[in-house]
Amino acid sequence: MYWTVRELVPGDDRYRCVCDEGHSFHVAPFLGCFLQVSDRVTPLCAADRDVCNDFLIERGTSHGRRTLLSAAIGHVTQPKTNRNGASYVRAETESGAATKAIHIDTSALRRYFYLLEEDGSGESLYGILGITEEASPTDLRLAWRLRSVELDAGDDSVRDRVRAERAFNVLAHPDLRTCYDALLRSQDAPALFPYGGHGWILVEGQLSADADIFFGRRIIAYRPEMSAQRLTLLLRRCEFLADRVVCRDPRRKVEVWLDGGLLPLRWDATWNQWKHWLKSRIEVEATLVHAGRYRLHEGEWRLVNWQAALPSRLQVTLPDALADDIEQAQAIHALLGEHAAVVERIRKQVESHPVEHTVIARWFDELAVSPRLKPQHVTWRPDYEPFYFDKLREKSRSWFLIRDEYLFDWEHALVAEIPQPGHATYVFARPENLDDFLHRYARATRKDVRQNRDNVARDLGFTGRVVRGRKKKRWLADVMKRAGQNSDYVESFD
Repeated sequence: MYWTVRELVPGDDRYRCVCDEGHSFHVAPFLGCFLQVSDRVTPLCAADRDVCNDFLIERGTSHGRRTLLSAAIGHVTQPKTNRNGASYVRAETESGAATKAIHIDTSALRRYFYLLEEDGSGESLYGILGITEEASPTDLRLAWRLRSVELDAGDDSVRDRVRAERAFNVLAHPDLRTCYDALLRSQDAPALFPYGGHGWILVEGQLSADADIFFGRRIIAYRPEMSAQRLTLLLRRCEFLADRVVCRDPRRKVEVWLDGGLLPLRWDATWNQWKHWLKSRIEVEATLVHAGRYRLHEGEWRLVNWQAALPSRLQVTLPDALADDIEQAQAIHALLGEHAAVVERIRKQVESHPVEHTVIARWFDELAVSPRLKPQHVTWRPDYEPFYFDKLREKSRSWFLIRDEYLFDWEHALVAEIPQPGHATYVFARPENLDDFLHRYARATRKDVRQNRDNVARDLGFTGRVVRGRKKKRWLADVMKRAGQNSDYVESFD
């Protein structure tokens, strides 16, 4: 069953489509701009939805009847090859209708996203930005900024801005740039769907006989799902490549690519050796789009939903003390190398029995080691989180190094901490004889304590463990409560 559009009434945030036989519905502005009077539309979404953007559209023209599909899509696959040898990508629809997927010819991707015509005509993406194919990511950023100023100051159309932004977002993504360069060299090269899909698409083509698949020959419009967010990213969790820095937040499932135009630092790949000593965070204002990726898990490829920041809409704010933080991190790395023999001997000692931090500090003083090298650096690991260590140390009378742990001596308790993802905080009642406790603890493992093997948990006065969640201050309040200390009310909330 289809309806014929008789009138389109624009509104502030939607279009009202009036059809024959008294039917009417609302669509988003991005679809309302493409609908025309006399179009035959078949709704593909639930009838009770206030706004519907999923339709099969039939339009009469002087050259015959055209069939279009407007639909919300999820992840788009990598290019595949059909029985005729032609390549296509599969986009799953999200409307829940009979049409389950859209097979889009990769030639349509070449024309719409990469602006490549079959006859080779048209300006290249490099030409649109006024750069050469050898341009670095930093050069790309500068060219985009200059082009944006030109577009803002001139009388260029919205279409010109869209083309320029699309060119930059393709060339600023390393995988998409590699794909585009391959497309320039060969018409047979498969085209990727940029950033993996997830959005709304209007595509022209043909519906299969069973109405299960729509075969798309031409993309009329595409609008990705986008969300503006302000992110705080730890530099020590970024990967420093030769020409860019990749920042990933596994918890939020976000990936951000930074070039020299956004991060004015002279880095190189050697930064990855000592980056874990960095404490600085950078503030990023980004527009995120879905960018699903496949990960191999237990022998199977599974789709993991990630979000990627559009390069054209990134703004970065650096902390004022970043230069000092970098100098400090490099100095710690150099000192550990300079005093590697001493550090190794200390590590062997703490493997068998606890060593108080003041003892290690005294050893460093006797060797005239720089004050930048602290006792905790001896056993610190790249993925340790300073917050947990610093908060427990602030409330300690003294603390010890034991294996890969730090043992903090509080007024009413001893707190054992491995400030690493996947570990909990262990709390023990403060013993009458601290030396006896340290001797017993050095012979036990955390598993022994959890299982109370040979009554070790009882003998050590184990009171429980605190599992770390996303709210760090709540974790601290829980540790203090279990340790018999009062916490500031405000500290219980983030």
